[in-house]
Amino acid sequence: MNKLVLRLRQYGRCTMATTEDQNGKQQPDRSVDYILTGKVYIEELPPDIEPIRKFLEKYSGIRAKDVDDHIHEIRDRLWEIYPYICIGHFRFLSLKFTSDPRYQIALNRLLAPQSDATFLDVGCCVGQVLRQLTFDGVDSARLYGTDLEPRFLNAGFDLFRDRDRLRATFVAGDMVTPAGGQDGDGEGDEKLKVLYGKINIIHATSFFHLFTWEEQVRAASKMVRFLDADDPDVMIFGRHVGTTTPGDREGAAKSKRFLHNAATWQELWDEVGKATGTAWRTELSEIEEPGMHPDGNTDGTLQRIGFGVFRA
Repeated sequence: MNKLVLRLRQYGRCTMATTEDQNGKQQPDRSVDYILTGKVYIEELPPDIEPIRKFLEKYSGIRAKDVDDHIHEIRDRLWEIYPYICIGHFRFLSLKFTSDPRYQIALNRLLAPQSDATFLDVGCCVGQVLRQLTFDGVDSARLYGTDLEPRFLNAGFDLFRDRDRLRATFVAGDMVTPAGGQDGDGEGDEKLKVLYGKINIIHATSFFHLFTWEEQVRAASKMVRFLDADDPDVMIFGRHVGTTTPGDREGAAKSKRFLHNAATWQELWDEVGKATGTAWRTELSEIEEPGMHPDGNTDGTLQRIGFGVFRA
């Protein structure tokens, strides 16, 4: 038995592949055979890991010789929470967002003299974007993060070893459950109300492409409520998977999601504008990035898309 299989069993990943849980809900395939194909989990750190290595040394004070083990330890912990491909492939550690020109616009505004602008990262996972902003000189008290899974937020403090100094606000909440909740309790929506009207800049990477059109409208409408209604220069930006043939696609465990081109992305925000009494202008730019999907894009229609959303 090879070393990887032993590690998978050590962390409880060697489970039988299932298609439904006890409630009839589809669950991801966690079989060792599936994992060993590399479709959701890779053992070796990817070639582009060097930026986060250096970041963990400088920001977190982790010795160079200990960084790789630290990364593996946190990844294993996150994988046990949920086996997202972004965790299995170490994408949650990517600092590529710093190359987005909109990131520089956001950073410049946050660093401007006497600035009181605030920044929210939606679907922030371990909060690497907020740590980068802090390292770049932004007052972390003006930074916010939200994710559905509170254990990801907690793991971020252990990954970056900054529990005693980061002053950012993290809120665990559901961005897509309708008002009242699926069970009528509205818990996810209530938690996020603390953000209403407080935010000037919102970042959302690898977020929208996870959801159906209806769920995206709900999430985007919630983002609008987060924004400062009196600020004409609010911005929402990030990146996601787009396509040259927009429409519904089948995701993991037969889930449905809607992928956009430039026209449908604007249509989405037009619908959000009607729902919220606002108006929005969007922009898209294709990001050239090899190896975007290890198990998809066989027809060549998928694209990595950078986006911006601004008041019209």
